[in-house]
Amino acid sequence: MVRIEEPRMKVWFSKTMLVMFLGVTTSGLTGCVGLGCGSLPPSLDSAERAKVKDAHLNLTVGVSTNAAGGGVVITQLRRTRLFDAVDYVDRLHHPPQVLAKWEATPYGTATIPVYTLLTLGIIPNTLPEPYSFGCSFYSPRDPERTVRVEYLYYSRTTLGWVAGFMALSPNIVLTLWRGPDEHARFSDHLSLAILNHSEEILNLTK
Repeated sequence: MVRIEEPRMKVWFSKTMLVMFLGVTTSGLTGCVGLGCGSLPPSLDSAERAKVKDAHLNLTVGVSTNAAGGGVVITQLRRTRLFDAVDYVDRLHHPPQVLAKWEATPYGTATIPVYTLLTLGIIPNTLPEPYSFGCSFYSPRDPERTVRVEYLYYSRTTLGWVAGFMALSPNIVLTLWRGPDEHARFSDHLSLAILNHSEEILNLTK
């Protein structure tokens, strides 16, 4: 029979209770730190807008069913409105001309805004946060033929009550309902990145 010494048991119990208390407190205070906002990507310049405006690739893009990140690929590519259709292969009415798969891209590191929590959002917390999307287009007949496309930018994310005032700027969006990577500006830049590889992507159908 293994015997647990009482002092060690008390220390373990105390640490466990402390971790649980901090977790519950953090979760509870998250709703009391104010709001969150993030800076948007820059607007396209005139030349970039001209390139993206009314651009279209006569392609149906398929995503393998149950592929990792498949839902993200479909959502982001649909937002560009560049393609005839984007969906899982088994949901398309016709075989896709090209396939696409998600590629891992940089993402932010989770942090606990201690001072913002302790001051209930009065002292804001600001940090750079990468927003990105990457995917590879590839040929259904030859999966080794791929074209990788990625868009990445660093947003300035702010947590605290001041975020509500900052979001009055057209260059900043509240993250309460959607992130900067769900904004039309992000889709514009992703569209531009895809169009910069349009010839290579179209060649995948040959």
